[in-house]
Amino acid sequence: SEALPLEEAINDVMVTYGVSERTKYRAVVYYLLTKRFGREEVYN
Repeated sequence: SEALPLEEAINDVMVTYGVSERTKYRAVVYYLLTKRFGREEVYN
């Protein structure tokens, strides 16, 4: 299933962002996921 790599990436992003950080901004999470999957060129 393709959900597993995504779930793993989301968990990694949450650790990077800071699990204790109560306010998480969606744009930051999307940015970190984009970096995680190496898809920055989509936005250039």
